[in-house]
Amino acid sequence: MSKTEELTLEEQVERIRRKRQSKADHTRIRQILNSVFLLLAAIGLVVYFWDNTHHVYALVIIGIGMLLKIVEFFIRFVL
Repeated sequence: MSKTEELTLEEQVERIRRKRQSKADHTRIRQILNSVFLLLAAIGLVVYFWDNTHHVYALVIIGIGMLLKIVEFFIRFVL
């Protein structure tokens, strides 16, 4: 018999609840990171197309947003 077959139904349900709860703890952080990413991407695009002299600043803003998106990715799939 495998380990999950040895557990009672209540133990299996409790294990699933704990697993879902730990994932739910990261949901708010991920939502904030996604919102900031979208905001920075929009601001970066506006700066890029609005002012021809500040392309580098716009790319830095977009790059920071992309770094936040990568952090969100790791929180989603690694933690």
